[in-house]
Amino acid sequence: MLKIRNTIYPIFFLFFLSLNSYGQPLSQVTIEACYDWVTNNYPLIKQLDIIERTKAYNLSNAAKATLPQININGQASYQSEVTKFPASIPGVEIATLDKDQYKIYGDVFVPLTNRPAIKTKKQLIEANSKIAQQQIEIDLYQLKDRVNQLYFGILLMENKLKQIGILQKNLAAALEQTQAAVVNGLAIESNEQLLQAELIKSNQKTEELLANKRAFISMLAMLTKQEITESTNFIEPVAVSAFDQIKRRELQLFDSRYQSVSLQEEQIKNSFIPTIGLFAQGGLGRPALNFLSNDFKLYYIAGLKINWNLSNYYTSDNNQQILQLSKEKINTQKEIFLLNTNLTMTQQSNEVVKYQKLIATDNDLISLRRKIKETAATQLTNGLISALDYINYVNAEDEANQDLILHQTQLLLAQYNLKVTSGN
Repeated sequence: MLKIRNTIYPIFFLFFLSLNSYGQPLSQVTIEACYDWVTNNYPLIKQLDIIERTKAYNLSNAAKATLPQININGQASYQSEVTKFPASIPGVEIATLDKDQYKIYGDVFVPLTNRPAIKTKKQLIEANSKIAQQQIEIDLYQLKDRVNQLYFGILLMENKLKQIGILQKNLAAALEQTQAAVVNGLAIESNEQLLQAELIKSNQKTEELLANKRAFISMLAMLTKQEITESTNFIEPVAVSAFDQIKRRELQLFDSRYQSVSLQEEQIKNSFIPTIGLFAQGGLGRPALNFLSNDFKLYYIAGLKINWNLSNYYTSDNNQQILQLSKEKINTQKEIFLLNTNLTMTQQSNEVVKYQKLIATDNDLISLRRKIKETAATQLTNGLISALDYINYVNAEDEANQDLILHQTQLLLAQYNLKVTSGN
């Protein structure tokens, strides 16, 4: 059977929800247009803008690391003892420092060696942003599979309805002939009743197919946020060729994740670079730079500063090994993904071939069933067979036609599933 989600009849109420106005009713739709609508209107698409704006803020913050770093500090203290001269000088009075001391000052540091680290940090921000965007794009792309199920489900229901219409015409023609034969005494009344019952049965099938079609249309309208109704013409997609090359977005995601790990390795190397920069400090204090003075004085200090954190070497080897394992994990996941995708594509390619062969035999079978039915119609008119026999022949032809419709839709679905699976 066609791989379409099992129809759950309670969802029929969704048809009424779809009557909400999304805009002007569409006269016709294509599957490609549905792909675009579902991608552009799905709520997840809003996260792409959020990711882009977050990236811009993070890049701006990273760039500001080259700006002078400014700190304002203040301190008021009382200490139990202060510095005193150990000896007295005759005739010279040396003031004793007050035990309460005050200081307020600002530090300014201008880094000179952090540009490689900033560059790597910006690249890592770009890479991680790309990873987040690609993950969303993958989730959006997978919506195409849902569109396939609904769109081809609608086409299948429409084609089945057309075939039901042909069946009803055959039954109606036979009923008209049988009614005339009954009037003329050439056929029994039960033949007429059997044909009437079969017509009622076909009407029930029509209502069932219409209900399924409405449900599929309702769900497609909600998914695409378009005014798609029963009057909309669903254009049958053209057959597509086989796809051998995989162009899935997941492959780009694996590459981006690998690049992110490589940049993290670069960050570890940057952590070994000494921090060198210009510094300046200025403030007001008691005491100031002259620690023997009890007066409030302004002061400043300026120079070159270096800081080299050698403790980074303790864990650098382990961190490098962890990142290397992360790369191996990504490569393994990529191999598994390619293997599973190739297996799925092989299965879908085989399905395409299978349905092509079935369609070829369906046409031969329909031709035979049609000839048998036409002969049976003549026999029924002449009273050589019963209405039940004729109904069996009509149903046999209808079943052959239904099989052809099913296999044609299954062929298109298999081709488009293969297209989605390969990422083309």
